[in-house]
Amino acid sequence: MSFTSVLPTPQIILKAKPAPPTDAAKGIDTLVSLTVYAAPKDAARGAEALSAFSVSIPPQLDTAKATDLPALAGPSLYGYILRLVKKGDIILPDDQNDVVNAWKAKLDKLSEIESKLREANPSLADTLAAYISELKSIVDSMPLVKEGDWVYSDHFNLHLRALRKLIEIEEWLTTEVCQSPSDMVQLLDIMKSYASQLSERRTGDIVASADWNSLKQAMSVAPRLNELASTHAVPTVYLFSQGDWDTAKQYVTDYSIVFCDLNIATLSSSEVQQLVSNKRVVFVIVVDTQPSYPKNSPAFYPVFYTVLAPPACHVGVKNETYPVVDADFQKYLGSSVPANIDDQVHVNYKVSGTVEWCGGACGYGYKRYERGAVVEVPCDGLWKSVDWLGRYVDAISGILLGVARPARILYLSYYTSTIPEWHDCYPCDACWKALAQARGWRVVDLHT
Repeated sequence: MSFTSVLPTPQIILKAKPAPPTDAAKGIDTLVSLTVYAAPKDAARGAEALSAFSVSIPPQLDTAKATDLPALAGPSLYGYILRLVKKGDIILPDDQNDVVNAWKAKLDKLSEIESKLREANPSLADTLAAYISELKSIVDSMPLVKEGDWVYSDHFNLHLRALRKLIEIEEWLTTEVCQSPSDMVQLLDIMKSYASQLSERRTGDIVASADWNSLKQAMSVAPRLNELASTHAVPTVYLFSQGDWDTAKQYVTDYSIVFCDLNIATLSSSEVQQLVSNKRVVFVIVVDTQPSYPKNSPAFYPVFYTVLAPPACHVGVKNETYPVVDADFQKYLGSSVPANIDDQVHVNYKVSGTVEWCGGACGYGYKRYERGAVVEVPCDGLWKSVDWLGRYVDAISGILLGVARPARILYLSYYTSTIPEWHDCYPCDACWKALAQARGWRVVDLHT
């Protein structure tokens, strides 16, 4: 920096001041190494500092310039580049200032999550606000520097204290708010791994390149954790008009569950195939359990069904419970599927790889794809009660999305209050609203 550059061991403060840095490359988002050296806190200032060291300055570095020791761009953190330098490079003001500004941007991102969380759960939002205040007090203590300033150990220590507080916040968000989704847990473990290699420095200690490497690589995980926390923090139920895929598809994100009819005119099988291959999204086919299927299902052929018109299923079973044979679904649904399901479907018209998850005559199934899945559920039991609706959501989330709860539920209205009495259920829109209220989720009604 002159925010003055120093050498490795022993540390020698250079008299030379570097030229202003050239424009760094922008937009690089991969994790890379970062090497920076810092002088001890409370080092003597000015030219007299040289007398504190027994080793003289190497002549070739006495007039070193930044351009003599080129640096590469490091990871982009909220638009700020963490400069990648090598051992012995001159420290520039941006090596401190860009990280300080990145911390300030991180506070803004956490505040956005707090605002979103406050809509559904004010108590959790209050806790996050308190955490943000604690982190802000550390960040507010971080100085911005200019060319010619000295490097002190507190420049490093404050970043480390902020990182430790950030880990505390991210761990709380991951476990208490987002219910420990696997992708967040993995990123949090990476951040903790880097932080475990660090300790604060005192007067006379050397801040080595490995310290800066670990600190800034840990920080590089923060933006992705922001995105995932925002996604997982508050599940949202979106209600659409029946078959309104044109509107609904704009809301499909990773960790979404789409509840829909067997037939959606504007949804093609190729689009279903693309979504379940590229996104963590599950299509839930809500099946009418009447004795036969009069409809075609072009949206789910050949992704789930082997024929355009599934055959009639005259099983003739009513008002019974059925053992769940798939261990995963049994874990979430219990020992039985809902009663009062009139007629069951068979798996013999499903594509290869479909797994049956209800025993006996009950043939509902699911199939996994690269990232998503297609699953079939009976309309009767689906919204027989808030309890059963919740069990289906939990089962589909845990088994097919790999999270405790989905980020979004998209429900394309199917049945209304005019449904036949024998279905023994009530409009699912009302059931979704009741479930959301019980669990502190948001509901967005987008009926046209």
